[in-house]
Amino acid sequence: MSDTSEIYGKLRGLVRRVVVRGVDDSGEMQTATVEVADGILREKVEVLQPFGFSSNPPADGAIGIALAIGGDEGDMMLLPLGNPSSRMGGLDKGDIGIANAHGDRVVVRKGGGIDIQAAGSITLKVGGVTMVLSAAGVAFEGGTITHNGTNIGDTHVHGGVARGGANTDPPAN
Repeated sequence: MSDTSEIYGKLRGLVRRVVVRGVDDSGEMQTATVEVADGILREKVEVLQPFGFSSNPPADGAIGIALAIGGDEGDMMLLPLGNPSSRMGGLDKGDIGIANAHGDRVVVRKGGGIDIQAAGSITLKVGGVTMVLSAAGVAFEGGTITHNGTNIGDTHVHGGVARGGANTDPPAN
């Protein structure tokens, strides 16, 4: 092999497109098994992810860009992974979206507003308070529920009601 073709081969191996065959998200650093060439696998390749964001793409159709650190193809690192078959599309210019492979999504609209779509439910937790929004309705646990400063939760009381076994009338408005 000539010096020129050897150098060309090393340069070509510095950055390559890879096919993801599996992802392990159990450790401190996410790793992946990738196919760097037909039938050639690299295992436990670290996946870089932007601070504050995490994802675990379905391996079926996932791709990545691998960097050979210092030109050593045995020491590779992956840029954040993509999966075109699960990609959320249809955003307007300036929108930002987060989605999973099942169609759940959050879209921050360029002109203001946030759209949230979930197949099952949306859960909000703050301290000891949990709110779940689902197709069945809204459920709250913990804390109090107020409207314009008035307690409307399970501990609220009504004034001007005579004691007895009867229930109050439905709300007047």
